[in-house]
Amino acid sequence: MANKLLEEQGERLLTKMKIDYQTIRKLIEDNPSIVRFGTFGQGVADEWIRKAETRLKVKFPPSYIWWLKNYHGGDIYGDEIFSIYERDFDSIVGGDIVYMNELDRKNGLLTNEQLSIQTNDQAETYFLSLNEVDDLGECPVYIDLNKSRYADNFLHFLAKKIQE
Repeated sequence: MANKLLEEQGERLLTKMKIDYQTIRKLIEDNPSIVRFGTFGQGVADEWIRKAETRLKVKFPPSYIWWLKNYHGGDIYGDEIFSIYERDFDSIVGGDIVYMNELDRKNGLLTNEQLSIQTNDQAETYFLSLNEVDDLGECPVYIDLNKSRYADNFLHFLAKKIQE
């Protein structure tokens, strides 16, 4: 019961907190024992982002693109967030966004309107719902089987994962 109350209080705090790029960057920098991302500013090249979007036939939300371009990839609490490895998509296995989503689609786990961004150590998959895009190009993050809404957008997802 106490854990549930703490979780609800944390969620209310996250909802009230303005989550923007500066806030997330500070949250990442303040939690090096939790967050292991690449060096800020040394991210994925625009060319590879376009290649991944084209291959998956999707448009990534701006916040996910920002993260790719600035951090390249990494994990939170050891759970990798899918990124772009900047290598031939047909030769990659592992946490590359293209590989993971093509595999999930092939296995019928996700549709073309869902973009898997992380699978944690409890085999829960988090995905962007690409058919729920807001005016800023952002979309919510859901958690797999029960399809419950986890976060309002990718930045909120990062903040929530760091603060869990």
